[in-house]
Amino acid sequence: MRARPPPHGEGWAGGLQERDGGWWPRFDRDVMVRALADTATRSFASAWERVACPTLLVLARSSFLAPAEIDELLRRRSPTLAVSVPGTGHDLHLQQPGTLHDLIVRFLADCPSGRGTCSFDGGPGSPH
Repeated sequence: MRARPPPHGEGWAGGLQERDGGWWPRFDRDVMVRALADTATRSFASAWERVACPTLLVLARSSFLAPAEIDELLRRRSPTLAVSVPGTGHDLHLQQPGTLHDLIVRFLADCPSGRGTCSFDGGPGSPH
């Protein structure tokens, strides 16, 4: 019996198409490079500080964000609930979609619009 590939592998493979005798990304490489270059060179700190609703920050255990950057995000916007999901990397949404779904559903249920704080306990992930 052949082992099933991990969900994040299926997610990436789903973004490929077969052509010219090989497998190629469905997206335009140049568009992707331009989009990522913007996020790498621009600070979003002022936009982050202006968010006026309760916020759930779901973090992968192994991420591009350094712990000091995460601490700074939380310092700049204290009404943020940060949850770190064990066993995940950058593709947390592909690696543990059920966990992410549960975190979001519980967060939204516990933090209705207009309430400034949350009592949410984080569930399957551990609070940062």
